[in-house]
Amino acid sequence: MLGSTITLAVNAVNKVLVRVNDSEPFSSTYFLEDGLFDHTLVIKHTVPSARGVSKESHLVRYDVVEYDSTGVLIRKQSVWSVMEASSGRQDSTTLGYYTQALATWLGTNKALILARDS
Repeated sequence: MLGSTITLAVNAVNKVLVRVNDSEPFSSTYFLEDGLFDHTLVIKHTVPSARGVSKESHLVRYDVVEYDSTGVLIRKQSVWSVMEASSGRQDSTTLGYYTQALATWLGTNKALILARDS
């Protein structure tokens, strides 16, 4: 199990999110209310069922909700990643390589993606 807090560096500022829910098997939610921003990190896992389904996935979703000074919602923005292995056993090493490759590519090309290039 992950720790009771998770720290995310947002624009070089550490945001410490505290676990608020771990009641479901294979799932945790972390939260931080930070001034005009609410930060939520959700981690969920699906595992193969007893019926022989050979698909396993791992989702990490980061939501940030921004409010104005009167508490009116301005926007909600989300980033998430899913790591999935199907039709065979999960290989954590190679799945880690693919995850890092995509994160690096997105870091370099995020402006193009946000400008709707495809």
